[in-house]
Amino acid sequence: MLARSMGLTATYNLVHDPDCQDQGIVELRRIHEEIDKAAIEAYGWHDLLDDSGKTPPANPTRETFPLGHGFHETDQGTRYTVGLLARTEIIDRLRELNHQAYADEVHLGQHKGVTEKKAREKHPDLPPPSPEAIRKRKDQLAARGGSDFGEGAEGALF
Repeated sequence: MLARSMGLTATYNLVHDPDCQDQGIVELRRIHEEIDKAAIEAYGWHDLLDDSGKTPPANPTRETFPLGHGFHETDQGTRYTVGLLARTEIIDRLRELNHQAYADEVHLGQHKGVTEKKAREKHPDLPPPSPEAIRKRKDQLAARGGSDFGEGAEGALF
């Protein structure tokens, strides 16, 4: 960017331009692939890193697709990014993690005024709390001598 006296927007316009084969821009695309792969690795989604498709997903209800980095049409125009199927699968998996985190937080009383009953009325597809959240809740109750006062209408632990 500095060598070209270009800003971030102009630089990324070149990243997303399939006709641009400038070595610095090609390197920036490669770096983004590595960042994407590191993020996928951090989530433990090894199946998405296996271009052969032989690694099964950790969750058997999920599908696996190669990341398929390249130039793809998006709502923002042509972008250098992961392929549509992989992008959709990643978003679905992130949404699933978000829903689980919310279910766990509600179970632990971390959303003032939201009981599990209210949360399930609003979000019928809310997953059950994870075993870890159930264990934490039991530990919280045990630390208070088994008392669950404060649960009532607010859903809070205290």
